[in-house]
Amino acid sequence: MGIAVDAGKKIISLLKANGYDAYFVGGFVRDFLLGVKSADIDIATSALPEEIINLFPKSKATGEKYGTVSVFTEECVFEVTTFRNEGEYIDHRHPSFVDFTKSIHEDLKRRDFSINAMAMDEDMKIIDLFHGKSDIYNKKIRSVGNPDIRFKEDALRILRAFRFVSKLGFDIETLTFESIYNHIDLLKSIANERILQELKQTFEGTYTIKALHLMYQARLGDVFLELKPALELISKMNDLSISYYEFFALSSVTGDFRYDELWRFSNRELSLINQIHDIAIATSNDAFNELIVYANGYEICQMANNVNCIINPSNNQTELISKLYQDMPIHKTCDLAFKGQDILDLKLLTDARLIGDLIDDITYQIITHQLENEYFKIKKYVIDKLSIHASLGEE
Repeated sequence: MGIAVDAGKKIISLLKANGYDAYFVGGFVRDFLLGVKSADIDIATSALPEEIINLFPKSKATGEKYGTVSVFTEECVFEVTTFRNEGEYIDHRHPSFVDFTKSIHEDLKRRDFSINAMAMDEDMKIIDLFHGKSDIYNKKIRSVGNPDIRFKEDALRILRAFRFVSKLGFDIETLTFESIYNHIDLLKSIANERILQELKQTFEGTYTIKALHLMYQARLGDVFLELKPALELISKMNDLSISYYEFFALSSVTGDFRYDELWRFSNRELSLINQIHDIAIATSNDAFNELIVYANGYEICQMANNVNCIINPSNNQTELISKLYQDMPIHKTCDLAFKGQDILDLKLLTDARLIGDLIDDITYQIITHQLENEYFKIKKYVIDKLSIHASLGEE
């Protein structure tokens, strides 16, 4: 099972030896049944947070409101959380209060989907109150209890359903999907940062396109109108791969997508999305050329090309981009055979601040195949160019 799991078993055993119930819970149990490695190993217990801290000297409260204590071992950090039930939800996201309980049953029934609502002891015996094992076997994502109540409690669970579709390739059970369809407008109450976080994880899955198809069917585009044209285009395609950045670039090309306070991307994300958008626009009716590929790089150009292919499948320039990139004499400034220091060593440049413009010119000449990337040929080009400028300056 692995070193981390063995360490988790020791935590559970110590809790039980001191009179508390304790289990592995959540995604770890699901992944165990699927036979895949889990990123997180969470433990739930009847012990109160202060009792957990007393038992484990290397621990600290990291989510006191929800009863979570981080327990540090040599292998990894475990989140150990007290069994809890929750009061009525407010703002379709947060419970009005949290009560600690001694019942694992109470703790499991508040969870989102049956596949995440199982517990497992240190002997790998599973508690499955909501038929999670059956849903894993049948590849179904099903709400725990009444789906209308679950989604009204926490509307972010709607996007979590799509994320699990992308991650696992499962279908959404019929009543659960109908409830998502009927309550899709609740997503308007969720903070943009949390929506982007869920969407980003959705695009990290193996079955992203399946998830995007279901988003379209569930009318996500009616909630976020700027995403609707992109979702509609994708809904017509099956043999497709698209990244988070490509999706939002596609949305900005096809929809009324504004990067304002409603969509709070990081500066890096915004820069990359804008770059893909600008290249896609520039090459929607014109061919890629050496300068575009050099300036933006192979991967970014292929991402822009993917955006254009979704809009117009006949505008596929994948092979052209590959050929342009392969045929380039250089791919970066550092590939120049005659470098900036070589130019300075000539002592012909009267203003060192002009070296950037000169390197840009050399790069242009080489990329457009007007000059070979060879030390002495570039040196002669530089000397000739600086000599001409000097003579013009004397005039």
